[in-house]
Amino acid sequence: MESVKSYKKEIQLLVAIVLVGQILFAFMSPGFTQPSYEGRIYATTGVMHKQEDLHKLNEAAHYFGQTMIGWLKFPNFLSDMRENVDLADDAALSAHIQERQNIIFSVSSASPVEKDTLIAVKDHIQGKIDQYNSVSRTEFVLTNLDYEQVEIERTYKFGAVVSLIAALVIGLAFIFIRKEFR
Repeated sequence: MESVKSYKKEIQLLVAIVLVGQILFAFMSPGFTQPSYEGRIYATTGVMHKQEDLHKLNEAAHYFGQTMIGWLKFPNFLSDMRENVDLADDAALSAHIQERQNIIFSVSSASPVEKDTLIAVKDHIQGKIDQYNSVSRTEFVLTNLDYEQVEIERTYKFGAVVSLIAALVIGLAFIFIRKEFR
């Protein structure tokens, strides 16, 4: 009985923090549960060849895929693309290598990303590849293309659980720090 009474204030504080977290989430939930959209371009980086060592060419294509991902980090890459492609103002572009030469480009936005937009994004990237090819005398291309549009939904329950866990962690950390420094 003594131990429950000694933790009564901490339990009340933790419950208060959890309640505040849930109330804050309830007010912020419309923004959290708003769907977002992602358009994906699945591509394979290839190299045109005339009976050279295929292993070296495949390796070169793999490393060139990493180079393309680096291009997305250039400060003007996205703004240049917006000039040539009808992208929403809030659109973001990212890419990652799925496996060896396979690369996935993702266009994220609050509005749906149409297939025509994805094709224009691919064409813009291929244009940058063509510029690179002309300077470096290489012949890289994007091949085996596939496109996908995805609606990403976050449910209210998921957000409520995440905010509950966050409030519990914050509350327990606050109680621990308070006890340690008293």
